[in-house]
Amino acid sequence: MKHPKLRFLSLLFLVSFLSAGCATTRAHKPDPGQDAQRQIADLQAQLMAKDQEITELKYQIDSRQALPETNFSSGNTSDSKNILRVSGVSGEELQRALLRAGFDPGPIDGKLGKKTRLAVKGFQNKNGLTSDGVVGEKTWSALKAY
Repeated sequence: MKHPKLRFLSLLFLVSFLSAGCATTRAHKPDPGQDAQRQIADLQAQLMAKDQEITELKYQIDSRQALPETNFSSGNTSDSKNILRVSGVSGEELQRALLRAGFDPGPIDGKLGKKTRLAVKGFQNKNGLTSDGVVGEKTWSALKAY
């Protein structure tokens, strides 16, 4: 056996190097906690987008099966006029904004009935507005962001 001390020192150096790892490798490793949080946030955003897509598809199906309700554009009942008091905003725009804000206006068909009024009231209540079910300038100003 040649130089048992040299062999021992070489083996000791190799073991300590392998157990410590390379300094550059340790410096570039991502923080597993931050990476997991980012992945969770990404998945939550994807889930919310899919939930919204599913909700809109359900309403499209419902609108094809639903009985006719009050139609804002025809102006044939006082209920539709009482819900939307902002000029230049269609019933469908209002319903889509309510849906994106997380409130169920019923089918996205421009017909403003009881479900739309209840959704407006819920939105107003959540946002500190007068909960009267009427979309005036203040309510639309808060809702149009959606």
